[in-house]
This record gives sequence, C-alpha cells and structure tokens, in this order.
Amino acid sequence: MSVDDRLLQFVHDALSAGRSREEIRATLAEAGWSKPEITESLDAFAATDFAPPVPRPRQHLTARDTFLHLLLFASLCFVAFNLVSLVHGILDLALPDPTADREERYVTDSIRWSIAALLVFTPVYAWMTHYIRRQIRRDVGQWWSPARKWLTYLALFGAALVFFGDAVYVIYSFLTGEATLRFVLKALTVALVSGAIFAFYLRDIEERADER
Repeated sequence: MSVDDRLLQFVHDALSAGRSREEIRATLAEAGWSKPEITESLDAFAATDFAPPVPRPRQHLTARDTFLHLLLFASLCFVAFNLVSLVHGILDLALPDPTADREERYVTDSIRWSIAALLVFTPVYAWMTHYIRRQIRRDVGQWWSPARKWLTYLALFGAALVFFGDAVYVIYSFLTGEATLRFVLKALTVALVSGAIFAFYLRDIEERADER
C-alpha cells in the first residue's frame, strides 16, 4: 500500500520529538487512521534511538526476487500436491474400493509418480527455503521484498481455501451418508497438509512482525 505523505511526515516529526512508537500508534488510531496505515508508516523508519529517525530502504520488485520466490512456492505446491496424492494412493491400496475396476494398477502408477515428484521437488523446496532465509539473515531488508510478501499471502490464501473447502466437502458427505473410512482419512490428509502450510507461513509473518 502507498502511505500518505502527511502520515509519513507526522511519524517522522513525532519520532524526532522523542515520542515512543506506542504513543504514536495510539494517537494515530484515535485520529482515525487504520491499523495497516499506522503499521506501514511506522515500518518506514528503523526502530533505533538515532535522531532524526532513519528511513528504511524502499523495496522494489526485482526479477531475481521474483524468480527465487516463484521457484520456492511452485516447489511447495508440487510437494504438497504429491504428498497428498501419495497418501491417498496408499489409502486406496490399504482400503480398496470393491466397485472400482483396475484400481490397483492405476493407484500403483500414481504412487510411483508421486514418489518421483517428491524426490525432485522436496530437496528443491528445502534448499530454496534455506537459501532465502540465509539471504534474509545477511540482509534483513530482503524480508520486505514485494515478491516474498505477495507470494506468502497467496500461499496463506490458497491453503485456507483448500482447508475450508475440504471441511465443507466432509460435512456434505456426512450429511448425504457417503462418508467412508477411506474418504475421511483422505480428507484428513488434505486438512493436515493445508493446515501445516498455513500455520508455517503465518508463524513466519508473526515472528517478523514481532522483530519490527
């Protein structure tokens, strides 16, 4: 979001006058500014005791950051999808459907494909996560990369949609009497994977917010 120049100037002047961030936050909230606007304006200046307040560098969208984070989240999607597919395949073999024709051969091929995909994309995701976190430790300003922020929130959005969609489908199946043990276990797998992704990236955002 673009911060109002008047708001930035006010925060700059208030910090220069020795006002604490808590005082500034409370005053702006009382004046009617929204929480995101207040947070963005305060984050525009480094949390140091130096006077005048030190502005943070503005982060710009770069091709390198976009490539790194697209690769990270694309590999996350492949890992999540194939992990769910692998567990579903195992459940299909353990709890076969007697009405399905040639299910075992199809399921076996699906399991092999999922294993192959996981062997490729899991190391890619793990290495990209480690590499990006190492870059952030060296230069904390990279955490505010526009590509990282947008893709992180898209990951949260996608995980939330999958989780709630899965919950709706489970409830619907119970109401129609179509819920079997295999179905419930498959739905639980989807819920656990999507919930884990949501919790992981939400915690990452909250930890960084606490460090500001």
